[in-house]
Amino acid sequence: MARSDFSSAFEALTGHRPFSWQRRLFDGWLSKGALPPAVDIPTGLGKTAVMALWLLARARGAPLPRRLVYVVDRRAVVDQATADAKTLRQNLECAELAPVREGLGLDERPLPISTLRGHYRDKREWREYPAAPAIVVGTVDMVGSRLLFSGYGVSRRMRPYEAGLMGCDTLVILDEAHLARPFHRLLQTIEKKRREFSGPAAGQGLPPPFRVLPLSATLCDEKGAFRLTDGDRENKVVRDRLDAKKALTIEYLENGEKPGDALAEALAERAWRLAQEETKATGRPPRITIYCDWRKVAEKVETSLQKRIKGKEPEVKAILFVGGRRVHEREETAKELEEYGLIADSAVGPPPAPVFLVATSAGEVGVDLDADHMVCDLVAWERMVQRLGRVNRRGAGAARVLVIDQGPPEEKTSGKNGIAQHKAVRKLLEALPRAETGDRDASPAALSRLREEVSAGEIEMASTPMPLYPALSRPLVDAWAMTSLAEHTGRPEVTPWLRGWVDDEPQTTVAWRHCLPLRFENSESHSRIPVSKKDVEAFFEAAPLQTGELLETETWRVVDWLKVRSRKLIKALDRGTRSRRSQGKSGGTDDTETTEGFDDLQPLDRDMPIAFLLSHGGKWEEKLGLKDIYDLQVKELNRKLAGRRLVIDARLGGIGEGLLDQGCDTPASTIEDNWGKSDVSEDELPPLRVRLLKADSSESHEEPWQKTLEMPYLVYPEGETVVNLVIEKRQGTTSDEDSRALAAKCQTLDEHQQWASDEVARIAEALGLSDDDRALLVAAAHHHDDGKGVSRWQRAFNAPREGRPYAKTTRPPNQHVLNGYRHEFQSVLDAGRTGLAGAARDGPRFDLALHLIAAHHGHARPAIGIEGCDALPPTAAAREAHEIAVRFARLQRQWGPWGLAWWEALLRAADQCASREHEQRASRCLKEEAARKPMGKEEPVGAGSESVMQRNLFVTDMKGTH
Repeated sequence: MARSDFSSAFEALTGHRPFSWQRRLFDGWLSKGALPPAVDIPTGLGKTAVMALWLLARARGAPLPRRLVYVVDRRAVVDQATADAKTLRQNLECAELAPVREGLGLDERPLPISTLRGHYRDKREWREYPAAPAIVVGTVDMVGSRLLFSGYGVSRRMRPYEAGLMGCDTLVILDEAHLARPFHRLLQTIEKKRREFSGPAAGQGLPPPFRVLPLSATLCDEKGAFRLTDGDRENKVVRDRLDAKKALTIEYLENGEKPGDALAEALAERAWRLAQEETKATGRPPRITIYCDWRKVAEKVETSLQKRIKGKEPEVKAILFVGGRRVHEREETAKELEEYGLIADSAVGPPPAPVFLVATSAGEVGVDLDADHMVCDLVAWERMVQRLGRVNRRGAGAARVLVIDQGPPEEKTSGKNGIAQHKAVRKLLEALPRAETGDRDASPAALSRLREEVSAGEIEMASTPMPLYPALSRPLVDAWAMTSLAEHTGRPEVTPWLRGWVDDEPQTTVAWRHCLPLRFENSESHSRIPVSKKDVEAFFEAAPLQTGELLETETWRVVDWLKVRSRKLIKALDRGTRSRRSQGKSGGTDDTETTEGFDDLQPLDRDMPIAFLLSHGGKWEEKLGLKDIYDLQVKELNRKLAGRRLVIDARLGGIGEGLLDQGCDTPASTIEDNWGKSDVSEDELPPLRVRLLKADSSESHEEPWQKTLEMPYLVYPEGETVVNLVIEKRQGTTSDEDSRALAAKCQTLDEHQQWASDEVARIAEALGLSDDDRALLVAAAHHHDDGKGVSRWQRAFNAPREGRPYAKTTRPPNQHVLNGYRHEFQSVLDAGRTGLAGAARDGPRFDLALHLIAAHHGHARPAIGIEGCDALPPTAAAREAHEIAVRFARLQRQWGPWGLAWWEALLRAADQCASREHEQRASRCLKEEAARKPMGKEEPVGAGSESVMQRNLFVTDMKGTH
């Protein structure tokens, strides 16, 4: 891309002409592969366009990292960065930008985009092809945990893969860096101590570097930060936005006996009055944002507004925008914000009646909100600046901003520092210049001038104090990198390194499921059969929680909610028991109306396991019965749930509009039933489904699903399985070994390894690796699955006898036959005996190639299992496993934790790419076969069965309709 093409290319990419500051940042920094210490640009002037600048610089050949990771601290409903990234991907396809696509190497594939904070439809595109540019959007927790080999919601086997790609060849853009200062310092440490976190084998270009660029609208301590100049302000659009009229008034509130109630009523009353005055004066109903520091206050404000709205014509709208909402419903709320014109630059016209948005901190960062006016309480300075940036954002109107000062906080709850901060914020607001109306001028230009006029100490005093945080050291990262160890005393939780030591209340993540790993006897008593720990762990590994299912909120709130819901359900069960006794009935719960809504799948009773506790990383820890929850003391429940994930039986209900709702008796919609939707497009289908099928059903392969686990669910007393619990994944979404070994059609071992070799060669060429490095990767890929050729693996995976050995088969493995056998271990044994073409035995590349083979499914870091190995006696196998562990330690010392993980990721990406290619070819083949003959229909569960469950189980036809 020629230099003269920048303006036209930028406009084609973003739909906007570049501001002069964007041109300066591109010409002076990014196009040369350089980064300023920070970018400090006021809100509303297009900071997210740095993504477009990065793409154009990469297209020109600038030595910038291939992956851009955009981090926003708050868990907002809408992720503006993701929306902007998708716009870039869409616009890149236009003919005008063909030279840019060519420069980026995107001729054959669209720009990969992934979000680590949004809906379940994230297809993990960013990790599919390490040589392609990619954009990843995520929160501090999601990105930081992956960077430190501890990815939240990521299996231990996949953690080094994601850490290697996140820690090498990556540019992290930290938006509003002042809100995540401990994380900012962590990123700077990793970037600046590259030599310490690498090893002697790492050269100038390998592994590729890790870079950081902080963005902010309120930075005041970054020397050399990139800022606006007088020349930038000459642009009319920039000038209009900087001088956007925002008349600020401060009102002191006498709280009285119930300060929260008084504040909520004052916020609602002032906003309502402002809407009436504005409508009367201009004839245009306004959009007003009401910001509250506390969720409880926000809920009371929304309730107060609803009372005022009742009976009004046309209907006034009030939207509650708070944290603690399930991700699926957060995504749905995004559409509502767009519909009512609360997103900047939306094409929605004036509303027929006032619109109120009641928001907490969830609406301060990461979402491009824009309202006509604002009413809010008084909070820390950096948050006040964020709020002010979300009213009259484009400078087209004249906003009124009312700040209600509820007085300094109580010393016993916030200490003297809280009181001092409150006074400092009030002082800064009162230092803003007076406008012609007598109100304070809160425009971005006025805020910028204020920062220059007051001392850094005054701003620091008014801001949230930076928490203390632990230092990052090489031994710590080495310990985190030993991901194949389930337990390690030297591997602490990573949260303090991401957020510092803070007094935040413990959090619990809740998810709802219809199908859980339970087992019943087919008898009138419906007694449960104990399920082994291994089965439960296998279930949650095969059907891990997806992002869209998660609701994260304070632990105390979850405990209160659980207590109420369990009490209500037990009372309903007791009434149902008495009803059955009075009518002389016995058996399941579907004989009574009192428990209707709780009996969708299996019988309920007091001892029913209704919740499963998982660690934050997804490891199963404990199950809780209904009576356990009912009987446990609040303090004990708090201890059990803090920092964990809680998977709840959907029949417990208790979720309304994505929020915990103690009074909601309706069973929760879940990912299994497509969130209660009967008709969804293929793009909206979740990556997994869990359902119940008759054990003797003769089902044929069904696009696009692939069975990954099948376990008994309903069993006759004699031991015969009647119903199975079946987990299926969408083709192309699998990441674990057993799932990738399954396919719609079998594939021979030789073919798969040849395809993997070809893929890794393409990756190496695109990365510009040397011939020796390319040969190393090809040799490892050509032998990575040799261990699948043994008879044990072929029998366990039900490989056809003719044509063996196979690498892909069509049926789930028999774990009993497999007996823990690791084919990677056997592959290393074979390579050590016969050698590898392209990697001499006495050279360092041979050592690295052996490790890549051993670790290509996330094991051997440092431990690998030796069970089921028939080639060596146990003592000899243990010696070989010890050598594999020592090799890992030796190579990690040479390459550094992220460098070694990056090498592993290259081979793993090629292996997965070859598997996806086979899946796609097999799917096309099956579709052609299906077109030539009519498809049969599955026998529904319960048909012809005398079980009381026949009404309660899903009935699924070949189209997946429930």
